[in-house]
Amino acid sequence: MVDPDGGPAGLYFEDDDEDTQDDAPATRLPIKKIAIVAGSIAGAALLISGIFYGPTVFRVLGQSDTEIKSPDKVGSFALDKSDGAKSTSEYIRDAIASEVSLDNSVGLIYRDGSSDAILVAGTARIWKPDDVLQSAFATVADDAGGVKDAKDVDAGQLGGKMRCGTTKVDESTLTVCGWVDNGSLGVALFSNRGVPESAKAMLDLRNAVEQRN
Repeated sequence: MVDPDGGPAGLYFEDDDEDTQDDAPATRLPIKKIAIVAGSIAGAALLISGIFYGPTVFRVLGQSDTEIKSPDKVGSFALDKSDGAKSTSEYIRDAIASEVSLDNSVGLIYRDGSSDAILVAGTARIWKPDDVLQSAFATVADDAGGVKDAKDVDAGQLGGKMRCGTTKVDESTLTVCGWVDNGSLGVALFSNRGVPESAKAMLDLRNAVEQRN
């Protein structure tokens, strides 16, 4: 029998598929190896993120149960419950709360005879406390050219950050103090009270108003 191509029957053959596959260049991606490398990179990225952001997440969650109270008395200060006081404090509260997205907030005016304190305080999950405090200061002193000579002061046992400075309203110089942590913000305007005295008064107000469960 003669092969159709002219060769003796049985002597003509083609390379089988197995040999062809052995000689062909490798084109498959090393999926397993890539998966291992990618998994290592992802694990390292997660570890780095945890190192940088883990403490912040822990603080935010730990301070998410903060509540704001409105005590009638704080040291020598007494809460002014008049309609005029409520209207003034709530106007300032609305401006600050909308700017920094506070969840629950209060506007209060305290008086001790020689000095007044207009206080706005509220709760929120605050990821960047310093930025939020700067925004609150800018809002409360927007028409007065901002808060001047702002310096960090003792924040007390509740931690976070507290800062005081001054601003001009008409011909009067007011002291502005604010606190911020990962669960709350408070800003107060003090009349007839210097920065050191206002910082102490702000600390007393904060300890009475900010409550953590």
